[in-house]
Amino acid sequence: MGIIDRPPVEVVVYEYAEEDDGYGGTAPGRGRAHRIRVFAQPIDADDNSSQGWSEPARYKLIARDLPGFRWSTVEFEGRTWSVSEYPRIHRGSSRTAFASVVIERRGGHGLRRQGHQ
Repeated sequence: MGIIDRPPVEVVVYEYAEEDDGYGGTAPGRGRAHRIRVFAQPIDADDNSSQGWSEPARYKLIARDLPGFRWSTVEFEGRTWSVSEYPRIHRGSSRTAFASVVIERRGGHGLRRQGHQ
């Protein structure tokens, strides 16, 4: 058993599904949920990094297998994220193969300072 078989972070990945957008078309939506364990690697920080603290706005998730696709929804750290790139399959031997995907935080910047909405 290798390290890729013991990821420390639990996330919920929702399969990509088309939903009615209310205007006669479709929009990306949530499909079936998958609770999986991943490695989560921060990629960058948001605009507040110059103030002495940072909060990653994008992460790379790494796992043996990832059920998501581009525009899938991910629940991670109590927030909703979007899969922003097509998942990548890294092939090697059966013991070293894994998948990775980049997710981006949805909505606002999360943390709000007192007095700012």
